Amino acid sequence: MQRRSAARAAAAALVLAGFAASGQTEPPAALVAVLLDSSGSLAPRELDRARQLALEVLASLPAGSEVAVFTFDDQSRLVLPRTSRAEEVQRALAGVRISGRHTALHDALYDASRYLRESGVARSAILLITDGKDEQSALNLDDGLRLAEQGRIPVFAVGVGQVEERGLRRIAKLTGGQYRGAREASGAALVAAMMAAVPAPPVTGSASPPRVTAPGPSRAVERGADPGSPRSGMRRLPSILAALVVLAAVTAALLALRRRARPRCPACRRDLPDASATCSFCAERTAVPPAPSRLEREAAVAELSPTVVARMGGTEEYLEKTVVLRERPVLAVTRGPLAGQVFELSGTSATSLGRAKANDVILDDTSISSQHCRIRPEDDGFTLLDLKSTNGTFVNERRVTSHRLAEGDVIKLGEMELQFRLEQRRG
Repeated sequence: MQRRSAARAAAAALVLAGFAASGQTEPPAALVAVLLDSSGSLAPRELDRARQLALEVLASLPAGSEVAVFTFDDQSRLVLPRTSRAEEVQRALAGVRISGRHTALHDALYDASRYLRESGVARSAILLITDGKDEQSALNLDDGLRLAEQGRIPVFAVGVGQVEERGLRRIAKLTGGQYRGAREASGAALVAAMMAAVPAPPVTGSASPPRVTAPGPSRAVERGADPGSPRSGMRRLPSILAALVVLAAVTAALLALRRRARPRCPACRRDLPDASATCSFCAERTAVPPAPSRLEREAAVAELSPTVVARMGGTEEYLEKTVVLRERPVLAVTRGPLAGQVFELSGTSATSLGRAKANDVILDDTSISSQHCRIRPEDDGFTLLDLKSTNGTFVNERRVTSHRLAEGDVIKLGEMELQFRLEQRRG
């Protein structure tokens, strides 16, 4: 126990020493996504060890760092968005429970990589704590790896339970992270490795110390170099460039003073002939167009259907009130026991459909598989993915394994039909 504590302290001291040598008092803040395996392949004591390790990482992160928590079993889910409040992370980790029969590891890696890449934080990493098994993921491992590599997001994998090490070592190797077993892993050592793997942002405003030379003749004179030689001219090049920069700065300052001395419009800052002149540009721009006559207003309304005009309460109300509408992606059940019900799709995480109670949309139909299909939000739309269902997934009467959804598409699962729609709602 004493050796492990000493190793953790040594790792933390090594990181701090490295940043001190670069002129920083402490490591810069980072964003870490914790991916916690909550599937039934882990025993409760193994989940406790994973939770404890995540808390150690939280305690060892530099000040100002943020943590986001993902769990994955039958599906991947974001249980805590990024936060710097330690009590929120502790509460989220304490609430993780073992559930489900499958392990959507590949989906979780993709979701976390996408989340970190879209966060805009330069220093980010993934802490993946799992046994390495993957079952029923809608995506391949390469999908998540590609996002992590593109975003320069290292994955630090920790194996718990009966570990499939080969896959976890591959994930860590390809993303620039590390793999460790749960027994030898420690929060301080993991954070030290994270800080070393993700380069710190450059410190702005710092300058390298000037080189100090001994007084006396220069090396060129000592070695008998000709001051007029090309080599001597190259030595004077920085001075010439500096003089040109100063000259350009002086010229720009003089032009700015000259422009500032000329009278300008206080609104648009355009030059005026004299201080008492009126800006013709602003006069044209601010000219108020004549109000439409009542006949013109009624003609505009006449183009609408009588039903719309009646509902708006007349011409004046239509012209004076505008309601902002926003699109809401939904699945509307058009056939089957749940006909008439509408389910909203999440724009940040996948929506699972099936007969099992662990799904986001539960379809009580014996012809539908327990984990039938999943709808994932992409960059500018939604993609339907079949999860190797028994009776298949059909879109517009055609069996699919993957399909980019368009408004009006009819999805058939077993004996049920659902339509993908973009409903309008008040903003």
